[in-house]
Amino acid sequence: MTTRRKITLAVFCIPLLGVFALFLTLYPKFAEDNAWMRPFGWLDLPEQRPYTESEVAAGYRGAADRARDIVQDHLQEINVPAFSAAIAVDGKLVWSAAAGYADLEQKRKATPNTLFRIGSTSKAVTGTLFARMVDDTLVSLDAPISDYINDLPNPDWAQITPRQLASHTAGIVGYEENRDVMGVYATMRLHNKSDDVAEGLEYFDDTELLYEPGTDFHYSSFDVNLLSVVLQEARGASFQDLIHDGVLRPLRLGSPLPDAPHPDRALFYHTRDGRAQQWREVDLSMKLAGGGFMATPGDLATLGAAWLDDDFISPSTRRQFWTPQPLADGSVNEQNYALNWRVSEATDEVPYTYMHHGGVSKGSMALLAVIPEKCMSIALAINTRVWPFSRWAGVFTELVRVFDDSTSVDDQPRLPDRKHGGAAPCPGVRLNSMVD
Repeated sequence: MTTRRKITLAVFCIPLLGVFALFLTLYPKFAEDNAWMRPFGWLDLPEQRPYTESEVAAGYRGAADRARDIVQDHLQEINVPAFSAAIAVDGKLVWSAAAGYADLEQKRKATPNTLFRIGSTSKAVTGTLFARMVDDTLVSLDAPISDYINDLPNPDWAQITPRQLASHTAGIVGYEENRDVMGVYATMRLHNKSDDVAEGLEYFDDTELLYEPGTDFHYSSFDVNLLSVVLQEARGASFQDLIHDGVLRPLRLGSPLPDAPHPDRALFYHTRDGRAQQWREVDLSMKLAGGGFMATPGDLATLGAAWLDDDFISPSTRRQFWTPQPLADGSVNEQNYALNWRVSEATDEVPYTYMHHGGVSKGSMALLAVIPEKCMSIALAINTRVWPFSRWAGVFTELVRVFDDSTSVDDQPRLPDRKHGGAAPCPGVRLNSMVD
């Protein structure tokens, strides 16, 4: 073969090989939403699935029995590998349970100790640390983040405030609007491991703001990723250490933890027509603060209950974090989003106000809700995806009703409803799991 023909062949083949290599690396991402691209590895969901619950708190046996029936019926209705739930009342975890399988092939049962990816419920976890740092005057809601991060990779971020990041009014792009080419590639592939949350900034730092900070609302996990860097720079410690020392240790929790292989972690699945297929392996560390944690519902419910304890988060800070944030023109943002929490006002169907955050992850969904007037917190998780979100998570209202009904709490009357606000919403609540 002549040199000229070799050069021509190379010019033709090298770009073609590059396109083919790119296709192979991104194929798993495209296959997530197209079952025909994943023809192998499907398993039948078993008709009978086990149920496990933790020790039930004194006085709640009747409620737990009714909850067991609800969970088992719901598991059959939504037909998922595993469903887990937990409830805390008056500052105490009173019930946690799981039904189904954490690993279908190995028939490993889901239990209250099973860890689930919690997706954007991670934002409420980050918000818990953020609120405690506000209480400790380590960070200000309204100071420019350039006060905390000396070398911002994007100068347009300099005047953004932590409040704007936590309320998604900063103008930061989301995944769909991101124009950072390497960032788009990395967020699709999800194979890059980040040991420092600051590394995650490189995936969106080349993209312009969508609007002037404070003038509009755009939900984005990148907001919370940037907020986590602010928190670690403000304290001079890694974000992971701050979560451990500021949230897990005082509450004596084993989770949330960064998503990673763990003996108690569930496997995650696609589900379709009564069958399940394991989700591809991913690394979520690049978006830890906004969507990369895993947890048990029991630990999430305990974390939610901590928000009702004035010794853990002060009334004034709680009020700020649970107030839907107005835009510059005075209107409230379209999602009634507060600071790292959404707020749902009472309706005829759900007759109480509650603060919550749902999460959608790779083969998993989660919900954490806090109901101040009932001194109650509830968390749910599944190891697949079910749409619409309310189809699987809407069962939380039934579970709340059971544990709020005095006739199901072994005839022990519940305290009357209380409204949330600056005063302690649950007088006398002191989390028995907390370090003095």
